[in-house]
Amino acid sequence: MNTSLTQWWWLLISAMSWFTTLPTHAQTYPNQPIKLIVAFSPGTGSDILGRILAVRLGERLGVPVTVENRAGAGGVVGTQSLVKSPADGYTLTLATNATLITSPLLTAAVPYRADRDFTPLGGVARTPMVVVTGLTPQAPKTFQELVTRAQDKGSSFSSAGIGTIGHLTSEVLLKKTEMASHHVPYKGSGQSLTDVARGEILFSTDTPPAVLSLVKGGKLRALAVTGDKRLQVLPDTPTLQEVGLPGVNLGVWWALMAPVGLPVAVGERLSLELARVVAEPEMRKKMQELELEPMPLNSSELSQFIRSEYPFWQQFLSKSGIRLEP
Repeated sequence: MNTSLTQWWWLLISAMSWFTTLPTHAQTYPNQPIKLIVAFSPGTGSDILGRILAVRLGERLGVPVTVENRAGAGGVVGTQSLVKSPADGYTLTLATNATLITSPLLTAAVPYRADRDFTPLGGVARTPMVVVTGLTPQAPKTFQELVTRAQDKGSSFSSAGIGTIGHLTSEVLLKKTEMASHHVPYKGSGQSLTDVARGEILFSTDTPPAVLSLVKGGKLRALAVTGDKRLQVLPDTPTLQEVGLPGVNLGVWWALMAPVGLPVAVGERLSLELARVVAEPEMRKKMQELELEPMPLNSSELSQFIRSEYPFWQQFLSKSGIRLEP
């Protein structure tokens, strides 16, 4: 065997040896369906967005991505199940500021920490909340009327669960306006908003994906938006600043997370495909229809963003006395 052929042969063997020493997950991932945990019930904004994301991400990865709803304790139940899952890229969660920040802060024995127990993959979307009431003759027609009505201690507001951003945003509004309504938590947006529409509950604060169909269908009246600008789909609904509450700019955001210890190659693949999904014109069109704004943060940007969210909620919740049920 001549020298050049020998050198070529050893190069080939070396290359094959290097490839076979790569972790199996780097060579084959993904080769089975992926489970996307949504820590809230069907019909919530998280569920609606999660199902859209699952389809688009599955098409990118070439395997089915299925949504599994695991509601309970303000998102803690579903999120904790992710933490206990294998860090192999086949179990992910569509996390929110409720599941990562506020719910753990409301829990006496913190079951997980955002900076310790997760691999952040990237941001997905964000949106302000919408304050809604029913359309019964007795229902308030403006936010100012709502504040007046809610001075009555017999009045109530609902949410999709204790510790959800909708619940906590309503609590912030109570503090800012001295409303006296008491909280009635549900296990999801569906029944919560149905009872508001019936007039059994005075008001609720929830995401645009959860409320828009009921507003458009003549079941709910939108009184205010908690962001810094009006929603395109609700052009006649004022912001909180416009109704006399400057400085209140609250909303919900979603991010894709995996358990800590995820192989680097798998995390990079998921982050790359997520970024491509969020950038797709079709995905952005679907988000726009739901009044969601894309939040294209990479892994390190997402980590920094989550840390920046802590101070406000930690200060507010430490004074609120709110706690999740054991």
